Amino acid sequence: MLVFDLDDTLYLERDFACSGFTAVETHLTDKYGNRVSHGTCWRLFVEGARDKIFDLALESFGIEATPSLLDELVQVYRSHPPQIRLCPDAYRFLASDRRRRAIITDGPADMQRSKIAALGIEESFDCIIPTGELAKGMGKPHPMAFEQIMQWSGELGEMHIYIADNPAKDFIAPRALGWRTVQIDRVGRIHSPDATSSEHGAELRINTFDDLSKAIELAH
Repeated sequence: MLVFDLDDTLYLERDFACSGFTAVETHLTDKYGNRVSHGTCWRLFVEGARDKIFDLALESFGIEATPSLLDELVQVYRSHPPQIRLCPDAYRFLASDRRRRAIITDGPADMQRSKIAALGIEESFDCIIPTGELAKGMGKPHPMAFEQIMQWSGELGEMHIYIADNPAKDFIAPRALGWRTVQIDRVGRIHSPDATSSEHGAELRINTFDDLSKAIELAH
């Protein structure tokens, strides 16, 4: 039973960010005209800004970053139709491998579902759990989503393999439940690939899904 993360696992999260920033700056241009310099949010992102990108961009445009405007921009970012695609190696694997598979992904449920729709992969997975659809506080590393997968599959923990990218939160719960774990270290990923403890790390690490079948054999 293969279970996948979504962001920076099946596609590059930075592509969603770029798509979202374009939507936000287009929205701002509609409201404020040529005060908006397109590409500013992406430049800030590449330079390492994360939590305050919209504040910094608005400051550079000479627009007051009111709480209501910031909330509006976050909503535009989360709800825009994403321009993203599967990583080529993920496409090859999903097209060729016929094992049962599922997705567990963190983030607002509507946003994550829109990513899955944009990638055109909904029918390629037997079960999809965006943790944003669970009760508050049930996102990774909480075990709830992993336990739900086990209830759905009817299989023991050791029969599941979780493939994900972020050791800060992705592997703690599945390892505690006896799952096998594989970390994908993509070029262009957002999060650090380095685990802070043995509990955080995956059993195996790969750089491409072209190596995933071999890693799955090793995990068993």
